[in-house]
Amino acid sequence: EMAASSNEVTQAIENIASVSEQNSAAIEEVSASAEEMSAQVEEVTASAQSLSEMAQNLQEVVAQFKLEVASQQPAGRPSTSANRKPAAPSFTPAFIPGNGHHKVKSLN
Repeated sequence: EMAASSNEVTQAIENIASVSEQNSAAIEEVSASAEEMSAQVEEVTASAQSLSEMAQNLQEVVAQFKLEVASQQPAGRPSTSANRKPAAPSFTPAFIPGNGHHKVKSLN
């Protein structure tokens, strides 16, 4: 009986050791995933910051232009989106984005 009990205790200890090893491996996987996610969050944060700066730059460039739009609505007709034509700007931008030259060529 003592030998059987001893074998049962030994088996229980081996099972506990095995489960502990499996838990350790799972914890390592979770840790590696957390590190990877942290790196991805840093990349997304940097991308968001870059996009924000680009949007600000674009807003500053667009703010330099002022559109003078002529009304396209015929007299006596109500304004609806169905009968409204897109308004035409009174200038054409004469620049290549990114070269630092922002000149406006008048159509008049």
